[in-house]
Amino acid sequence: MKKAVLLILICLMASVLRAQEADAHIASLVNNEEWFALAEDLPLYSDSMQADYLRLIAEAMLAARTNRTEEAVDALTKLLSEHQSELGTQTALSFALLRLQLIGKQGHYAEAADGIQRIIHQLESSGVTETQALRTLQKHYAVLRNYAPLSVSRPNHDIAVPFRLIEPQVTKREEWMRGGKKAYKGNLMTIPVLVHGKEYPFIFDTGAGATFLFEKTAREMGLTILPDTVTVNGSQKGLRAWIDSLQIGEITCRNLVAYVGLSDAIDTLMTGVDAILGMDIIAAFPETQLHMDKQQLVFPAHPTPMPQGIKPNLLIDGSLLLRAKKDSVPLTFHLDTGCSTAELYSGYYHKFAAESGNTAQKDTISTLSYGQIHNMEVLLLPSASFMVGDQPVSMEEVYLYPSSGEYLHQHDGRMGMDFLRQFNSITINLKDMYLKIDSPQ
Repeated sequence: MKKAVLLILICLMASVLRAQEADAHIASLVNNEEWFALAEDLPLYSDSMQADYLRLIAEAMLAARTNRTEEAVDALTKLLSEHQSELGTQTALSFALLRLQLIGKQGHYAEAADGIQRIIHQLESSGVTETQALRTLQKHYAVLRNYAPLSVSRPNHDIAVPFRLIEPQVTKREEWMRGGKKAYKGNLMTIPVLVHGKEYPFIFDTGAGATFLFEKTAREMGLTILPDTVTVNGSQKGLRAWIDSLQIGEITCRNLVAYVGLSDAIDTLMTGVDAILGMDIIAAFPETQLHMDKQQLVFPAHPTPMPQGIKPNLLIDGSLLLRAKKDSVPLTFHLDTGCSTAELYSGYYHKFAAESGNTAQKDTISTLSYGQIHNMEVLLLPSASFMVGDQPVSMEEVYLYPSSGEYLHQHDGRMGMDFLRQFNSITINLKDMYLKIDSPQ
């Protein structure tokens, strides 16, 4: 009998230790924002976890980044209703705000605005005076109070939309742009979009968190300009516009809020581009297939089941993120169809400094983003190779930014059109969150 009791105690202790280890591991992944690792490990550790509130946090954070906003809201609602004491006041407030932002993302603007207003009142009642950022966010949703949420309708068959590869036309390039040693060969992908009976070329841009219009285009379309200003690209002032409907082939998107770039921030730098189709719309498509050989986008009626041997390797964190590997070392890239080239950042440099230092040439180039010109000291790598799923990728002449600390240079790099144009077809599946690339062209 004593041996049986001892065995039970040993099993209980082992179970407690496993639970503690599971909780500590998942907490570490969440705190360090290691979302790809969390996507892999949470299903393995979830049943062993002891702290239900920690499981709900992990589930909410992961759902928010895997195109499952409703599940994220449900997890946060349960977290806040059942675990206030474990969270503490400040943490609970942060999660309440995140929940309201996700509700706003769903298009429930009045609920988001009213909820943020209650948080402001709660903070000010407790003596907090620094609430300007919250007031700005509250106004962001309050302006949209009486508007309907985004909706997408389409027929139940595959829809093919042609695309064009264009070279962006940079105004007065010779006056400001340092081209560097690498020959410029970048292209952007545009698709025809119909707004109010007129067709416009929109850049299909997985690197943009939201759809974006240039001011002249928004006014030409006759759109309703919303009565507020916003920040675009981190520091530039912009506007917002309401698009009642737009058509992409046989797909109709209704009730879209688009960001609008002010003319003086872009018109003097770039011409020939009207608008950008961002992740707010792209994420509404369960799957997009890029057929580079046919210059065609296909939106299938039914998403492709995840092929054997392919694991989830995509996340949405504003823009689209791609997991790759080099020598078994994990890499995270922005998958950015709105970037004409491909580039590597300081994260990659620190992981492979010896290789980079031995083969690279120093260079200086100029780069352009909305309203900004950047002169960058870079390294030109003769080649770079890595794995995406089971597909080896090799690229020639890739610029590496060894010391950039900008927000847009987080992670290990950006894979744009130079990366995508190597392959006949690419499947971007945002239902099961995987990218599949077929054989090189």
